[in-house]
Amino acid sequence: MAGQNDEVLRALGRLEESVRLLREDFQEEKSAARESRAAIHTRLDRQQDDLSHLETTVVLSGQTVAQQRDVIVGLKETVEKDIRPTIDEVKDIKRLGKTASFIFVSLGFTAGGVFFTFWDSVRPWLGKILIR
Repeated sequence: MAGQNDEVLRALGRLEESVRLLREDFQEEKSAARESRAAIHTRLDRQQDDLSHLETTVVLSGQTVAQQRDVIVGLKETVEKDIRPTIDEVKDIKRLGKTASFIFVSLGFTAGGVFFTFWDSVRPWLGKILIR
């Protein structure tokens, strides 16, 4: 019986060693899983921070665009109310100046034509007056 007891004790020792090795493997797997989950949670937290930063950036960009749109609307109103009448008046003054120039040039040509037409009749009379 002593031989059988020795065999049983050896088998129990091997079984005990196998259980111990399984426990160590299981503990190592638990540690690896814990580290992996921690890394995943760290990445998820980082992504959440990035998304919140992106949302803030989008909101601020939208506000900036809205402010620029308001400024543009204000500038358009200012141009239409204040500057457009001035531009129209300047255009009217230029048109009036061109018309006046055309009239003065026409009057000059007319006066020149009249002068040269009557020059032949005025020249003898002028000569008589100046020579005496």
